[in-house]
Amino acid sequence: MTTEHATLPGNRKFVWFEPAGRFATEYEMFTIGQQSSPSQWLDIDWPLRFDDGRPPYRVESTALRCSDWEGFRDPAQLWYRPYVAATNDEEQALGRLIPAALADGVADRIDPAWREHVLQKYYAAWPFVEYGLFLSLCHPVREALGDSVMFVTVFQAADKMRHLQDIVHLSFDLVDVLPDFDDSGARAAWMTDPALVPTREIIESLLTADDWMEVFTVINLAFEPLVGSLMTTHFMSKAAGHHGDPATPLVLAGTRRNAARHLAAAKELVRFLLDDPENGAANRSVVTGWLDAWTPRVDAAAVALSEVFSLPGIRAIDPAEALATVRSDAEKIRAELNV
Repeated sequence: MTTEHATLPGNRKFVWFEPAGRFATEYEMFTIGQQSSPSQWLDIDWPLRFDDGRPPYRVESTALRCSDWEGFRDPAQLWYRPYVAATNDEEQALGRLIPAALADGVADRIDPAWREHVLQKYYAAWPFVEYGLFLSLCHPVREALGDSVMFVTVFQAADKMRHLQDIVHLSFDLVDVLPDFDDSGARAAWMTDPALVPTREIIESLLTADDWMEVFTVINLAFEPLVGSLMTTHFMSKAAGHHGDPATPLVLAGTRRNAARHLAAAKELVRFLLDDPENGAANRSVVTGWLDAWTPRVDAAAVALSEVFSLPGIRAIDPAEALATVRSDAEKIRAELNV
């Protein structure tokens, strides 16, 4: 007996959102539409609220407004699986390369001044910076009004946690080959050293800021281009080789690569909000106000941090030159976005 099979109607390319291009990408399929709200998927209002009646997500959580938060796309098109694969490769590489770089007496040739003043003190204190940024970014992760925004932020927060652990692991590796290596003074430096105190105070202010987009914007468009870049690129990365340190630049390579990805995502998100057809002009005023208010403080923290360039026995580029470079980079970011 012959059975006739009717052709089933339907669209094999069905998606529940508007793709940025002609077809939905893998990134979009696994990212967009993960959050639900009464304005999009929930027809029965919020099923859960805070005790005071507030909904779990509120447009008032940031001064910026957007007609479609779901319209933002990460320039890196990053979702969970490729993020985990890439970071796993990176961490495994560090696990192989750093012990090899320090083996066979190479660590013994690290300049004592670099070891004492930088590795045991200022770089050993830098995990406090990364942890503070991680905690600060947890607020935008929780409050983000679009899933594509949330994914960008959570990956940056996770990177911060990885970076602090990489620095701590480097300290363990140094102890293995240099038994007298002692970073016990790092916490005291973080709390009281004039070069670090302004940085700590900024992070404490970020931790207490209410507006999640303000936190995200200031970290990526002010703090990282000025303070973060000054320390990781213009001091640590450039000076390590002059002092016989082969390991620190390996750790910093991933830090700097991730920072570039975070900056690209932040600029794209801010640009997306500034181009919003309904709210762009008001958003530009808000972002400009944030950066005008925070940049002088961040710049002062960078000036204080630049004192590490002149530590006894340390050969680094002129701190004035380094400050001029990071200031120029930060100004270019603002000029590019016109904020």
